[in-house]
Amino acid sequence: MEENKTTKPNNVAADLPEVPRDENGQIDLDAITLSIDEKNNRIVPDDIFDNYYKELPQGTKNSSGTWRASCNGKLKILGGDPEGDKEIHRAGGEAIQATARQRRTSRQILEELASKKANRETIERLGLAEGTSNLEALNYAQYIKAQQGDTKAAEYIRDTMGEKPTTEISAEVTAVTPEDQELMKRVAARLDSGNS
Repeated sequence: MEENKTTKPNNVAADLPEVPRDENGQIDLDAITLSIDEKNNRIVPDDIFDNYYKELPQGTKNSSGTWRASCNGKLKILGGDPEGDKEIHRAGGEAIQATARQRRTSRQILEELASKKANRETIERLGLAEGTSNLEALNYAQYIKAQQGDTKAAEYIRDTMGEKPTTEISAEVTAVTPEDQELMKRVAARLDSGNS
């Protein structure tokens, strides 16, 4: 049976190959490195990589070229064909963009829901006419709640009707002094001389 290169074996401690370690217990990278690629990433044997990838430095690759150690003990699957990888990334990017174009805003969704007819239960519960929209039913329900003393519902109705109280802002305006007028004349004269 041929082993799938994209799956990692789940070995128990007795099955693990021996690796040379330094005095601090770290893997001796020089002893296990088969070669170094053009980006200075170490290439190590598949069996050592499969079992010790969490201890290997970021960028270390297995000899078959299917895996690369990433940060925090994670793995990255490598493709053998750089042009094929570019095509996969391009297709993935297009899929993400297509999904983003299809995504609707909350406002669009709520507008669609508000324009639909209210369900029979809501119409019967509120005593509304057949064919009433969800928005009409919502406003009617808020009106009933306001009549029963719900302050938030009353505020909603008042604000929706355009009677929301405004906050007054008071500002003290001081007169322009003769010194300020003289300064403005000098600035204007300087600007005029710069434009000619």
